[in-house]
Amino acid sequence: MAEAKAIALLEDWEVAAIDQRLQEFTGSVDGVRAAVVASVDGFVLAQAATETSSGERLAAMTSAMLALASAVGRELALGTMDVLLLEASEGKVLMQSIPLPRGSLLLMAACGQRSVIGHVLWSARECGRKIQAELSGE
Repeated sequence: MAEAKAIALLEDWEVAAIDQRLQEFTGSVDGVRAAVVASVDGFVLAQAATETSSGERLAAMTSAMLALASAVGRELALGTMDVLLLEASEGKVLMQSIPLPRGSLLLMAACGQRSVIGHVLWSARECGRKIQAELSGE
């Protein structure tokens, strides 16, 4: 992602705040199988409900997928990439960027097929807004 830059090391309170917001997100959305907040360079900062996959692997894949989606968006002159949605036979995956003044974070949520994607998207955006506010001191 050309416009996104890696965030320098976060302080313990910042990682704790990210983790708390991610736990709130996963607790409010039915059917979340896995959720991760990662740095743009693919390192996991917080994870929840990752019963089937490694948070580290999910963080790395989220970084790669969002970088590819951003490149496609640039190629098609679609503007800044905000959200990537995947739908498979057994579930859905939402990936989004969380822009911050000093760099970006990434949020990935994998949900079951019966999850309402509109609710997942709205809740993920709210989670991102809360993380932005808390880390920006708002």
